[in-house]
Amino acid sequence: MKLLTLLTALFAVVSAAERAQTSRGLATLASAALPGAGQMMLGNRARGEALMWVDAAIWAVFGGLSWFGSSREQDARLWAARDAGADLSVTDLDYYKALERYDNADEHNEDIRRIARDMFPGDPGRQHEYYLENGYFGFQAWDWTNDSARFGYWETRRSARSATLAAGFAAGGLLLNRAASVIDCAFFAGSRRAGTEARLGFGSGPDLTSIEVRYRF
Repeated sequence: MKLLTLLTALFAVVSAAERAQTSRGLATLASAALPGAGQMMLGNRARGEALMWVDAAIWAVFGGLSWFGSSREQDARLWAARDAGADLSVTDLDYYKALERYDNADEHNEDIRRIARDMFPGDPGRQHEYYLENGYFGFQAWDWTNDSARFGYWETRRSARSATLAAGFAAGGLLLNRAASVIDCAFFAGSRRAGTEARLGFGSGPDLTSIEVRYRF
């Protein structure tokens, strides 16, 4: 609801700005918040709408992938509780990683014991302390019914990780869209409005044998 209110207010500002002379700085800030908003404020409505549609599409992809990744992770944990007796009250991600690698908690704990011996040779006290801190016992112990069940759990978590990674790329797309909108708004959008000259332009040299980049301060 707060996001909807913010977007409504921003669109109202954009609409008002379109009817008035808007500073490029203000329009650039608006583009950082909502890609396309600054372009619309400077009079480039078609370009602004295109950037907004792109942003909306990326948000939809990001939201869908985030939801799918979270849903698949939850499915995997329920799978582990059903087929391995895993304790879902555990929040430590290492616990769910261990469920992928080991058939049961005893195998995991034996690995922990070996690591403890390597880390603290000749110090049984520190070895036992490390073993108790990193092993899983009691209600946290598990035992997969078969390899197929553990593989299904791993496969479900892998799809969750893939979706979460893809959602991260979508989040990067949101940032890139904002960067593109800000750069466009700062240098290009509205440059022909009210007979103004573009800040950044290209042209040929006096002898027509070179290309010049021109910037108007």
